[in-house]
Formats: sequence, C-alpha cells, structure tokens
Amino acid sequence: MTKPLIALCLGVTTVLFAQDKSTLSPPEATQRRPGEFENQFLAIQIVPGWTVATSTAQTLTLVKGKYLLSINPIFLHASGVIGGRFGEIASGKKSIDAVMHNVDQPAGGFECSEWPPEALVATKAIALGNLYTDSSKAGNGCTFPSSRGPVWFGSYFSGQGSETDYAITLSHDTNDVNALPKKGAPELTLVFRQVAQMLKTLQLKPPMIISKVDPDSALPGATITIYGSGFNLFKEASSAVQFSDFPNNPMSAPAVAADGKSLTFQVPTSINTVSCDAGQIDVGEFCVPIPANHVDINDCLPLPDGSTNWCGVPIPPATYQISVTVPGWGVSSNPVSFTVIAPKPGPVSILLLYPNYGVSVGDTITVRGSGFTPTGNTVQIGSAVVENLSSPDGHMITFQAPAAAGLSFVHGTKIYSATVTNANGQSKSISFGYR
Repeated sequence: MTKPLIALCLGVTTVLFAQDKSTLSPPEATQRRPGEFENQFLAIQIVPGWTVATSTAQTLTLVKGKYLLSINPIFLHASGVIGGRFGEIASGKKSIDAVMHNVDQPAGGFECSEWPPEALVATKAIALGNLYTDSSKAGNGCTFPSSRGPVWFGSYFSGQGSETDYAITLSHDTNDVNALPKKGAPELTLVFRQVAQMLKTLQLKPPMIISKVDPDSALPGATITIYGSGFNLFKEASSAVQFSDFPNNPMSAPAVAADGKSLTFQVPTSINTVSCDAGQIDVGEFCVPIPANHVDINDCLPLPDGSTNWCGVPIPPATYQISVTVPGWGVSSNPVSFTVIAPKPGPVSILLLYPNYGVSVGDTITVRGSGFTPTGNTVQIGSAVVENLSSPDGHMITFQAPAAAGLSFVHGTKIYSATVTNANGQSKSISFGYR
C-alpha cells in the first residue's frame, strides 16, 4: 500500500497529510509475561527500567524517569509544509517546546537542530535521527541552554509500517532547556542503546484484518458478512467496504458489529463509468484503448457538447478484490477475493443510464435496456416517481430528472437507487446522484 510519508532523518524530508487521531477506540492490551507488551496495533519487548504509561488512544508510551518513548502505529500528519511541524509530530512534548516555543509555526525541527553523521539504527526499517540544539539557529527564535552547548531534545522517525504509517518519538519530560540531556552524556547514551534494543523487537500489526467473507460469492444486491477485527477502529469515523476495481463507486455504509469483529454490507447492483476520448473505454475507472471485437452498444457516451459524461451500468459478474477501509484516515485491511455472480436475465433490465452523476433537476436522462413496454413505464429514483413513460422500441426511455426525494443510500450525499417498473416487472437498480 503506497502512502505519502514524512521523514526528517539525517536531513531527508518528504511530505505527509493526515488527520488528528484522538477519536481512536482504546486498544485492548496484554502483557503476557514481564517485559512483553502487545495490543491490536503492535507488540514489543520492554527492557527492565522502562514501564508502560497510560494511553487513551492507540499510541504506546513507555517511561523511564523523565524519558518518554512514544510509538504511534497509525500516524498521518496534517501539515502540508515541507518538513511538517516537529512540535505536532512530537505531540507537544515538553523537551520540544523548551527549545522551539519561540519558533513561528509551521516549523520542521531543523530550525533548532543539527544531525550528527551517525543515527540510532534499530532495524532496517527504523532509524531514529538524533536531534540536538545548534546555536547557529539562534536567529530563528529558538531557546538554547545557558551554556550554549549542544543538548539533545528529541528524536523521531516516521515511515511505512505494516499496513500504515507510523511515528516514533523519544523526548524528555522537562520544559527547562538547561535540564535537557547533554550530547554524549552517559545516561543519554544508555537510553539510546535501550531504545534501539526495544525497537528491534517492535512488530506493527495491520489495524484492520479480514479473516473470512461469508458467502464469498453472491448476486448483486445480496447481503454479505465480513469477519475479522478492527472494523470499529475509530469512534467518529465509519468503516467502508471498497472494491479495488472501482474504489470510488458509491456504496451504502456497512453495519459494523459493536465488537468490531464483523460487518455486513450489500453488494452493489451497479457501478459508475465515465465517457472517454474516441478510441478508448472506461475499465476500472481508467480510460484504456478499446480492445478488439468490442461491442460498444452500451458504452458511456459523452454529453451532447462533447464534455465528460457519467453513466450507470450493472456491476459486471467477476471476481474482485475487496477490503475494509476508513475513508480519509489512511487505514485499510488486507484485500480478499469476492465473486459477483451473474443474475438470471429478468423481464425488465437496465443496461445503461446516463447521465447518472452530478444531475440537476430537469436534466434529460436516457435509459437503455430491455423489457420496456410501449407505454406505462415508471422510473423511480429514491422516492421520486416519474410515471407513464413511453418506449416505442422497448429498449430506450427518456425523461426529465425529478426533484431529489427520499433517503440517500450514501450518508451526506444525494445518491439514490433508480429502477424501471412496468407490466413486465421491475429492473435491478442503478445508482443515481444529484448535484
């Protein structure tokens, strides 16, 4: 899984955006034997002299005297500034504020620090860059010890862990810059050595895991149960089921069990496609060259003025990769296979509906399909009904979009299910979204 990361280690920086994770559900932690800590996010062996501090979120904080080691396995940073805000990354630790409280934010940490040529390397994936005050940065408004000598005030690494980004910070619990550990002090050297020893045992776990899908194949519209863990990871952010082939397709929110170990969702009955330039078609939300022997009768057509059009089509029967995600929070489960079975042909069917996204009231909508009657066709969108529509050829209906009505099946949007009904029966639904 590819994500943007932020790293300020030996002078290397990249950018990361993210959100505050203060609404995480507290993890269930176990300490199976002395020194061994494990919860749903991570496992680590704690060396003697360090203890677990109380944490209200997923971050594990270990304490030794005034030293604090914090490990956050789900860390996404909000700053769009190169280098980010070191004070934010360090979660407002006193030792950071003691040096940087006069620095205009956003700040990257480098305003008040220098990087020695060596780094505290714990594993191939973790390298804690040591940060020290540097008197040459005094012009930036930083605070320095009265001795003007270099003191250590913080250390962190942020990178890609198991299924997510993570941040590790080591800080000192003092707001007195003169009380910060001196560079090269025996105590600080010992702390670095112990931190490296612990980080070598660190195991980051995927915060959300799918263990089973039941059933693993079904018709469009069927209700499916996914079993696993972590589906209730955030208190104020809902999990969602995502098909990798069309990750942006509108889907109703799943029902998540209170323990977060299962959820149910409805297999979508349709997907959205987009019109492409001449010689191309939309496949998996990408415009690709039209393959040989392709029948284009139900391809998504551009709007009359040539601009991009959105169309709704029945979900194609196939085996897809699905996962559970928390949209906007950078968390996703492992992907698993799920097969959509081809439904038996019905007496009434929709093969193409356009436009079906960004629709305004009064727009002309076209439905292509089969089983339409010469007169007496009814289109229902949400709870809005358009009656007595004609279809001289039995394959096409046009109508003006009614005002949106009813409950959207995607919270916070105006996305509804559209169907055609006549004396022959009722079609499967196609998603239909208003502006």
